[in-house]
Amino acid sequence: MIHWVYSAIVRPRLSYASLVWWPKTTQISAQKKLDKLQRLACLSITGAMPSIPSKALDALLYLLPLHQYVQLEAEKGALRLKRTKQFQQGDLKGHLQILKDFQLNPILIMNEDWMETETNFSVPFKVIEFNRSVWEEGGPITRPGSLVFYTDGSKIGKSTGAGITGPGIDVSIPMGQWPTVFQAEIHAILTCTNICLARKHRYASICIFSDSQAALNALKAYTCQSKLVWECILSLKKLAVTNDVNLYWVPGHCGIEGNEKADLLARLGSSTKFVGPEPFCGLSTSCLKSELKSWKISMIEANWRALSTSRQSRSFITPCNRITRSLLSLNKADLSMLTGLLTGHCPSRYHLKKIGKITDDKCRFCNFDAETSEHLLCQCSVLIQQRLRILGKGILMPNEIWSAEPKKVRNFLKEVIPSWGEMQSPSATITYSLSDGTN
Repeated sequence: MIHWVYSAIVRPRLSYASLVWWPKTTQISAQKKLDKLQRLACLSITGAMPSIPSKALDALLYLLPLHQYVQLEAEKGALRLKRTKQFQQGDLKGHLQILKDFQLNPILIMNEDWMETETNFSVPFKVIEFNRSVWEEGGPITRPGSLVFYTDGSKIGKSTGAGITGPGIDVSIPMGQWPTVFQAEIHAILTCTNICLARKHRYASICIFSDSQAALNALKAYTCQSKLVWECILSLKKLAVTNDVNLYWVPGHCGIEGNEKADLLARLGSSTKFVGPEPFCGLSTSCLKSELKSWKISMIEANWRALSTSRQSRSFITPCNRITRSLLSLNKADLSMLTGLLTGHCPSRYHLKKIGKITDDKCRFCNFDAETSEHLLCQCSVLIQQRLRILGKGILMPNEIWSAEPKKVRNFLKEVIPSWGEMQSPSATITYSLSDGTN
């Protein structure tokens, strides 16, 4: 709950109007103040010891340092502002300097598939969606003599392609790396429409089948903010002036011959190298969001790799959003326990000796090596049977502990040291059982 409050309320409120004040975050003094705020939130989320390094908490909770988060929000604001005005090179100064400094691919700010909202209250073509049961019974009945086309879009790896099949036509179109599958689906319908216009069909029944409900819903919507979708709508309207144009939804990958052939052509297009300047079409909003998300991930990982301190934390932790979510699913006491264990800032004898609480850091079980988190979880020979039974292996590497199910690690620790949870609390009295049974 604290993580949600911080992510959904505190950070957005703090970064309000960040496009105006983000240059301040380049100053060390401002970064320290922001780091202090995020550290307070991280300690509240995890219940960790006050001595734990801030960067270890950021990596554990998969958080950007707060000054980088503010810059990310400022970049999003600048990109939104750019939509309302075509900036020249000389305009990108002051607050807008972030469009140049953010290390994004220049292609991303050159050409967007976005436009001012256009209304579309007159739709002379029909978009028809049938239930799957209709297709299981053989599909919809079209007018005799109809011209039937199938279109599809595909993305394999980073390459996108579109395919169209119909009377006298089998087209495969490579589209490069930037378009989305949605854009490929729309472009396939647009190309099919333009082919029909070039053939100068008159008074024909033209049926275009697509397996993309998103594309069909966008074409029949009353508003549009996509240049590509709007171009497709205008072409369909032009075709519908002298023809009966119907767009049908067809279930994909169900063995329908036309759809399977269009899918094969789309895959061929996505596997063919695109020749020409990129991007093929304007960049979608989802593409921009994906690139900004990739920047965020790369910065979290780069920040952690650049760290030269926190030896114990670095041996266990590798920033991973999936693992962070599984840790946050634990209750507060268990999360506090695992946070201390993974960072080394816990009631192990090694750490207690470092902070001056005890004088002997030998393992309470084997009485041989120093009792670190890594020794207890991965190496102690006395605990091999417990590890084998609970964690699946007798001897483990630190990265295996990090990727293991957090509840299993918790169960292992509670079995070998039942009082660990109480010892984890910074305000608790530090007691532990010695090998002879005394405290």
